[in-house]
Amino acid sequence: MTTLTTVCRVCARYLYGRMTCRAFPILLAVFCAAVATAQNPEPTREVTAVRRYVGADYSYAWFHGDIDPWQLAAISVGRRGPRGSVIGRANLAQRFGSNGAQVELDAYPRIRPGMYAYLNVGYSNDNIFPQWRSGGELFSNLPRAWEASLGYRQLRFGGAPVTLLTGSLGKYVGNSWLSLRPYVRVKPDGVSASLGITGRKYGADADNYLGARISAGTSPSDRADPTEIARTSSWSASLQGSRSLRPGLFGTWSLGMEQEELSSTTTRKKLEGSFGLRTEF
Repeated sequence: MTTLTTVCRVCARYLYGRMTCRAFPILLAVFCAAVATAQNPEPTREVTAVRRYVGADYSYAWFHGDIDPWQLAAISVGRRGPRGSVIGRANLAQRFGSNGAQVELDAYPRIRPGMYAYLNVGYSNDNIFPQWRSGGELFSNLPRAWEASLGYRQLRFGGAPVTLLTGSLGKYVGNSWLSLRPYVRVKPDGVSASLGITGRKYGADADNYLGARISAGTSPSDRADPTEIARTSSWSASLQGSRSLRPGLFGTWSLGMEQEELSSTTTRKKLEGSFGLRTEF
């Protein structure tokens, strides 16, 4: 617990300077609760013993044109057990020439064999993140190695909330997995939608895989920044992987590109790379 306590203290010092006095104690309590009960977000993986982990991730995005690069660092702590997973995470970002912080809590409670839920809540006092975000989704295994889910995400940047309807349909074929995920947003002036397709080829276990993802559409995703809410079109493609580096230590990486039409006269092109480390004990 010494390592987890140190992580919590470091994040607390930074977040205290970024958040309002009223919100800080609430979010700190949520984050520290996650330190005690959090876990790895792989709920489909059968777990028979309690495992804790600490993870760190970093991403860097380059833009075509005169936009400064974006950076995002995240520290997460978790606990995985037979009854489900809980994850506490602190995100620190530099975008649009500003710095910002966000704290989140994810939970994957197991409802019964073959069925689990996803719950999320997050807060930030910096306008490069949503002030509040929330989400919920129900996942169920289906016959013949199919799985499906249905849920929502909501982002609050100020003003009317941005509500996204989402879900997934996935299929396992041997050591391969393919999944479709749409995002649908109903607006006063119509409906916007996007669709992402993810495929993975697993190795010895769920911690070793190579995957790819492509997506296109007009609806923002659940990780949208304020400029993406009103985009008129987009497409993206990425590669990602995970590998066991040694017992209890795992590395992840991704490399992708994206093009967005933010208005009839503004197009943004982005190339993004990320890597992460996670240790379990």
